[in-house]
Amino acid sequence: METSDGSSKIPPVMSWRRQVLHPLLALAAGAGLLGLVGWTGEVTVWQNRSTVFIGMGFALERGWSFWKRQPQHRWWPLRAGLLVAIFCVSVGLLSESGVRSVAAHLFVQAAVLVSGLGLVISYQTRFTARAFHPGLVLIGSFLGLVLIGALLLKMPLCTIPGQTCSWLDALFTSTSAVCVTGLTVQNPAIFFTTTGQMVILLLIQVGGLGIMTLTFFAAVVLFEGLSLHDRLLLGKMIQENRLARIGQTLKFIIGLTLVCEGVGAVILFLSMEGVPEVSTRLYHSVFHAVSAFCNAGFSTLPDNLASSVVCGNQVWQIVIMALIVIGGLGALANEDVSSWAVAKIKRHFKKEGPRPRLRVHTRLVLVTTAALILLGAAAVFGTEFHLWQGPENGGRVLTAFFHSITARTAGFNTVPMSQIGPLTVQVLMILMVIGGSPGGTAGGLRTTVAAVGLAHLWQQLRMGPRGMVFFNRSIPAETGSRALGLIFLTGIWLTCNFIILEILQSGSGVSETTLLFELISAFATVGLSLDLTATLTAGAKTLLIVNMFVGRIGLLTVMATLIKQDRRPASGKPQEEILLT
Repeated sequence: METSDGSSKIPPVMSWRRQVLHPLLALAAGAGLLGLVGWTGEVTVWQNRSTVFIGMGFALERGWSFWKRQPQHRWWPLRAGLLVAIFCVSVGLLSESGVRSVAAHLFVQAAVLVSGLGLVISYQTRFTARAFHPGLVLIGSFLGLVLIGALLLKMPLCTIPGQTCSWLDALFTSTSAVCVTGLTVQNPAIFFTTTGQMVILLLIQVGGLGIMTLTFFAAVVLFEGLSLHDRLLLGKMIQENRLARIGQTLKFIIGLTLVCEGVGAVILFLSMEGVPEVSTRLYHSVFHAVSAFCNAGFSTLPDNLASSVVCGNQVWQIVIMALIVIGGLGALANEDVSSWAVAKIKRHFKKEGPRPRLRVHTRLVLVTTAALILLGAAAVFGTEFHLWQGPENGGRVLTAFFHSITARTAGFNTVPMSQIGPLTVQVLMILMVIGGSPGGTAGGLRTTVAAVGLAHLWQQLRMGPRGMVFFNRSIPAETGSRALGLIFLTGIWLTCNFIILEILQSGSGVSETTLLFELISAFATVGLSLDLTATLTAGAKTLLIVNMFVGRIGLLTVMATLIKQDRRPASGKPQEEILLT
């Protein structure tokens, strides 16, 4: 850990109670919580007894630890009050009426479980200090989250009565939620219960932000902060090179997420018609706000945004589009825009101070995103409503813009996807491949990769000495070569996977365009489908799981992690030209 004065602080050695008893109680609380929520749905006698034992044991163990240490921590009054509450509630559960108190059981089990997770977070530096490769940590965290999500979705109370979620379908759905894709083999609105949908929502939120981002954020807020190695590791994950701003950027990411999702949920709630129940409207609004900002595309409505409940609701579509765009811009671009706006306002009122300037990365992201939205909407409008009599929802212009925005990794649909025109399918595939921007919840090649790679190719064709220049700033040639190489690598990946997918789906009668659309949608973590996902073979579903995972982590990150770095010294051999044309 790092103290307020910047010095390094080594976590104290844990006692046997904290090393053994505390984790065991937290593990037992987690098992009890899952048993209550996912299996029984009601408090049984043995669950009541176990909760009483866990709650009283935890309160006594933590209380003894506090008394021995005479805590000076800033959170100790809150912790002490929580321990008293846990002990009192546990004593109350000894009565016969306490067996039926589901809320009391959830409170005790959740409090003990969160405390155990806090213990893990407080000592996370012992794990990260092992100097693991950032890509390996990222892959491991997402893989662990996917497996946990699959286990949770297998709980009996996650599916409606009479339905059973297979292991492959649970793994597919969990991967799609964690990787914020949106492809589903089962309709979430009619196959999963509210419990199952809440599990999916949790996976979307944690997957969109990143499990390591949340872990480090908790370390910043609840404990002493981040070590230098933590800052280096997290900086590579969230693509922030300024180590001094890692903590601030981390807080901005969490704050922006909560604010956007909260404001979006309120507007969606107020504009939703046809649903008189307040709780149902609130549930749909919150779910769609989180799913939209994380670019997930999951919906609790049977036909997604084409359902009759929100069909023709222009406010819903506009809010969903705004959340998709903000989430897809990336945290760094959003932070830069926010800082620029604040500095602009201060300079306007004070009439002094430095002139604020957006970074080249932010400018490129904004310009490329705007161009893709406008050009994509124009292309969809022409191919769908002039060359094809396609369906519309809320007007042709709004439908065209929604298609253009959702195709770049969001996955929502306001019209039946099986009814769109063949040329529109081609346009959407191009938009899906490009995807969103770095540092956000979107997938695909990324806007900056497409812009820099194509600019580098154009500059190479012109063979000019000037090099690439964006917004009066020169861009290193290595950046262009890397972007162009990633475009080429993505093409190879999609080609190889498409060949495998055709073999796995041979004899099904599905057109090549439909298969390619499904593959690109999975790799770019979009989630749009031409009604094919549910009919795929087991092998094809497995292939899409791999593509969703690789697409979310990033193909370049996966390759750089798996391929050993070349540390050999320069050859020093004489150079010689090779003819290329």
